[in-house]
Amino acid sequence: MILYHGSYTHFENIDLKKNRKYKDFGQGFYTTKVESQAQQWARNMSARFGALVGYVSIYECDESLFKNFKYLSFNEPTEEWAYFIMNNRNAEFSDFENQLNNHNNQFDIVEGPVANDNIAVVLDQFMMNMKSGTALVEALEYKNLNHQISFHTEKGISLLTKVKHYDVR
Repeated sequence: MILYHGSYTHFENIDLKKNRKYKDFGQGFYTTKVESQAQQWARNMSARFGALVGYVSIYECDESLFKNFKYLSFNEPTEEWAYFIMNNRNAEFSDFENQLNNHNNQFDIVEGPVANDNIAVVLDQFMMNMKSGTALVEALEYKNLNHQISFHTEKGISLLTKVKHYDVR
């Protein structure tokens, strides 16, 4: 499979320590199967960090090997997916043993929908108990959710082979 990564900077080697914490699936290297999404990520990151140019890196990855890794996949938005994201985004989260999370990178690879800004309001309402889990899933079904695959360990990123990169403006 071909995966794309959008960034404000070009790099040859993936350094997991440079990735931000408290993202949807935890601290990791985020990719997508959707090239236009990676291009938008590159533009957004460039604007945020004042870079004139963004970059899309292209990787090959053998997804048949995922079965040999600690791999978690969400095929669609579910309550479990929403809780997982909320737990990972929460810097004060501490119930590691009882609630699904990836704060300690227990998963090598996580795949599923992107919880982008369009659904942040829905997630916030859910977190404040203004929406039930069922209502949350129903609300998310009508959103155009993009796709992401994140790699959280050195073992996970060992599956990625960089093919090339290009500039995005």
